[in-house]
Amino acid sequence: MITLLSGHTLLVFVGIPALVVAVLALLVFASSIAQGPRYRPGLSWWAPPVWINGPTPAKPNPASLPELPAGNTPAAAGTGVARTTGGASASW
Repeated sequence: MITLLSGHTLLVFVGIPALVVAVLALLVFASSIAQGPRYRPGLSWWAPPVWINGPTPAKPNPASLPELPAGNTPAAAGTGVARTTGGASASW
């Protein structure tokens, strides 16, 4: 027995899967479409230059640094004044 495909059958089994594939393809390619043109080998570069990991700033001159206040006792931790003693725990 030969049955003819109705319009509803074609819509359900062909139209809906085609629509799902089209939506997924649009979602996949949407970001690349929105970003615009890319660089292609052989073409001139049109983007502005970017300097990554450029030169470090110059170190300050030690003669121009402010002097630490004079005193016989080492500064307390957290006061913002450098200690005269050293070590990792600053307790030597």
